[in-house]
Amino acid sequence: MKADIEILLDKYWEGKTSLEEEKMLRQLLMKAEGFESEKAFFQGIEEIATLEEVPFTIQRKNPWITNWMRIAAGIMLFLASGIVLNQYLHQRAEKKAYQEVMQAFALINSNLEKGTNSMYVMQEFKHLSTPQQLFETKEEK
Repeated sequence: MKADIEILLDKYWEGKTSLEEEKMLRQLLMKAEGFESEKAFFQGIEEIATLEEVPFTIQRKNPWITNWMRIAAGIMLFLASGIVLNQYLHQRAEKKAYQEVMQAFALINSNLEKGTNSMYVMQEFKHLSTPQQLFETKEEK
């Protein structure tokens, strides 16, 4: 009998028993001595099978609390969207200011180039050190 129980238990733990073999295993376990943990396991399975199904219901204790929670969630959503919008507008303003500064630098650069280009004409006269040499006049004494 113990050998039959051990063979059926091995098959049961491997998941290879049929329903008839499982019924026979339960009957043999109830009649046999020992195998206390297996007996407790099968008794627990039977107890679970006899439990009644209880329908799941949500019980609201106070409808005012749920309304306040909805209002608080709405306010939090509004504040979070305001913060995100503020950050976006701040970044956009920084980008616009950067572009304006770069345009001002480009204008300054073009004006400086115009001024330096007009100075190239004076480069030809830099070897002349006095106005007399420039106009080729001689001083009379």
